[in-house]
Amino acid sequence: MATAADLMTAAVPQVREDSTVTDAMKLLRSRTWIEVGHVYLVDSRSRLAGQVPIERLLTAPPDVRLNELRGDPPLIVRAGDNAETVALLAVERHDADVAVLDEPGRFMGAIPIGRLLAILHEEHVDDILRMGGLAAFHPVPPETGGAAHIVRARVPWLLIGLLGGFLAGGVASLFEAPLRDNITLAFFLPLVVYMADAVGTQTETVLVRALAYGKVSLGTQLLREGTVGLIIGGIVGLSSGAWLLAWGETKSIALTIAVTLALTTVIATLVASLLPIGLSRVGVDPALASGPVATVVQDILSVAVYLGIATLIL
Repeated sequence: MATAADLMTAAVPQVREDSTVTDAMKLLRSRTWIEVGHVYLVDSRSRLAGQVPIERLLTAPPDVRLNELRGDPPLIVRAGDNAETVALLAVERHDADVAVLDEPGRFMGAIPIGRLLAILHEEHVDDILRMGGLAAFHPVPPETGGAAHIVRARVPWLLIGLLGGFLAGGVASLFEAPLRDNITLAFFLPLVVYMADAVGTQTETVLVRALAYGKVSLGTQLLREGTVGLIIGGIVGLSSGAWLLAWGETKSIALTIAVTLALTTVIATLVASLLPIGLSRVGVDPALASGPVATVVQDILSVAVYLGIATLIL
């Protein structure tokens, strides 16, 4: 796993905070720098005291002290911080000025903007490939890797979906009598499955993005998403019930769909929260695996809840 130290360069200008513009200009001319967007100010113990943007330095009188020209504080990260997390934080803050400190807090160097952009590009490409069920790496192009390579990368996740489909069908077969007596139930089965998948996908997307920034508290996540699921479920359930009644369906069908959508929405948010966090904690990439696995689980639970409620109400 790449860290901030892997992206960092020590070849950045740093001077004492009580130095003058003249001192800084002499330093800048003394060698070639890898990153020279800022001059970093340090104290007597090499602790970061701020920074001066290079454009501010170039327009200042020679005898002005650098601590009078300080710019906004840089984004401060530690050497061992995850590289992708650092890049995401820099984008979130709209800040290309990233200073790296060691554990005692001494200034080590800065991360060039080019390296931040490179890792963001790499992670963006990998995320797109994971969504397509390929792998968390840049695959060999089809014309050189061959069809077998692509098939091996995709088939495992498709087989998970196939197995889930068979299991969902098996669950539905347990409720053959209600389906036979109320054929209308079959018409709304795709709606129930779709809504659960849609809500679950929203939760997974937000959670996987949060996991990229670091650890997420399981308790906090379940409480927040459970509450969100309850509110969304209530809105979706009441809306569906009202629409079905207006459409001319019976009260029992409208009640069945309304209660089902309310419950499956809550369940979907909880499943979509548990799986990514669980996979992340056992060392499995949640962006790669949580989508297919969560979809299978949500589909099976949605079918079971829907037909179970239908059996009780109808």
